[in-house]
Amino acid sequence: IDVPTLDIQQHIVNTIGTIDDLIENYQNQLINLVILGKSKINALNDTYDIDLMNNICHFEKGIEIGSKNYLDHFEKNSVHYLRVGDLDNLSSTFIKEELSKNNANENDVLIALDGAPGRNAIGLKGAFSSGIYKVVCDSKVKGLIYFELNSKRNQKIISDYSQGTTILHASKAIQYLEYCKCDLKDIEYFNSLLKMIVELKKSISSLKYAKQLLLNKYF
Repeated sequence: IDVPTLDIQQHIVNTIGTIDDLIENYQNQLINLVILGKSKINALNDTYDIDLMNNICHFEKGIEIGSKNYLDHFEKNSVHYLRVGDLDNLSSTFIKEELSKNNANENDVLIALDGAPGRNAIGLKGAFSSGIYKVVCDSKVKGLIYFELNSKRNQKIISDYSQGTTILHASKAIQYLEYCKCDLKDIEYFNSLLKMIVELKKSISSLKYAKQLLLNKYF
């Protein structure tokens, strides 16, 4: 068995440890940015007039392709297949690009209305399943929409319209979701937070990829 020298072993540990520290740091920054945005939007919802979200965006439902088409690793011309669980923690499920009928990029807001109604994410890229909706709107209000979906007001609306015993479904909530008609300064604030969140998520994804390459190389 080829065993690296102690110096090389220490180098491996230090390198991977540094990557882990960066990932943790970025994840803490993400948490703080989301807390800031949610606090702001909850306050604004008690201050400004409210309108229906459908008036400034629409929800594009994903497509189910069947588990027989899943790939458990990346292949050439394949893309991530995003399911509800991926909104919390990205898995290693892929599909052939030719089977992808609907796609999201890192700047798209995704929300689950089946299985785990109200769970949402930004910063993911790939095709998305039928349990997920992509929120299509003008980029000028994307930050506002993202934080509104995480607001107490809209999470309650989604909860109130969730139905089912084994698997919850809340697509009926779409027509009742709301947003506050805040001023331009607030809208720009939410967009700036959203941009930072997306960049942090991209950095975390790159670091995790680099870590996996190192683990594959040395172990």
